[in-house]
Amino acid sequence: MLRDPRPRSAHRANPGSGLAILSRPALTRTHVPAQHRRTPVRPQDETTRRLRPRTATTWGTPRRPTGPLHPLAQPQQALQLLLSGLGALIITSIVVLTGFFVVAEESRGPIDGTAARTDLSAQSIRSRVVDTEPLTRREVFPGTEIRPAAGAEPYRVAVTHVDTDCATAATGELGAVLDEHGCSQVVRAGLIAPYGDYRVTAGVFNVADADAAAAVSEETGLLVEAGRGSFAVLSTGGTVAAPLAQVGWHTAGHYVLYCAISRPDGSLVTDDDPYAEQITEDVVEHYLTQDVIARRSINP
Repeated sequence: MLRDPRPRSAHRANPGSGLAILSRPALTRTHVPAQHRRTPVRPQDETTRRLRPRTATTWGTPRRPTGPLHPLAQPQQALQLLLSGLGALIITSIVVLTGFFVVAEESRGPIDGTAARTDLSAQSIRSRVVDTEPLTRREVFPGTEIRPAAGAEPYRVAVTHVDTDCATAATGELGAVLDEHGCSQVVRAGLIAPYGDYRVTAGVFNVADADAAAAVSEETGLLVEAGRGSFAVLSTGGTVAAPLAQVGWHTAGHYVLYCAISRPDGSLVTDDDPYAEQITEDVVEHYLTQDVIARRSINP
């Protein structure tokens, strides 16, 4: 599937201290020659002779048994016939089942486009040289809500924003890192989660190529852990508590996908928060990766 290892996430443990804690981050067999023993052959004793059976002498016409022989008179042959029949039956069954599954698979077609999408995406979105069209607000956040999966509760879209200055969506030293790796735009939105009214800022950074995206991801982890930079939070109403937000991100092609999660009351989002991990999976892994970027990889 189109994504790198599990998204990384972090939160600031103490906003006053400026520190952040990364929360996700034969036996050798000795051959002994067989001992060949030779048993001397004793010459046959002269007094020992092999007696040949004597042919019985019969008078008149020999009598033959009447009636056919019963099959059980030859048990070994009967067993061989039985095993041969079972073997033929097993081989026939395997051939029939194999043909059935092949026909069923061809008639059903592919279950989804995930495998093809993954192979295609490695080429179609590896850099802006091949993926030349910029992202648009309508492409990433087209309506008033997003759904991470069919039947899932929707996230309300409170505000959207597009900017060619990527530093506006970052804090501290992260803005300079994005510029250094050719970030040309950021598309983001302020969301309200369907559980706990958590505030979520989710977005996509468009950097030069896949190598640049990987470098941004790595440096982001160092900056967040050290409290020297992170992702900025969009206001969705209520209290904006960027220092207490938990962030998660990963890469797909030449894109860096991220989210920043904060509680509506501004309190700390802890490592064991019951909703933070689910929100990161919904927004970053499912919606942004599988819906937005995967669709672009198929239709660049």
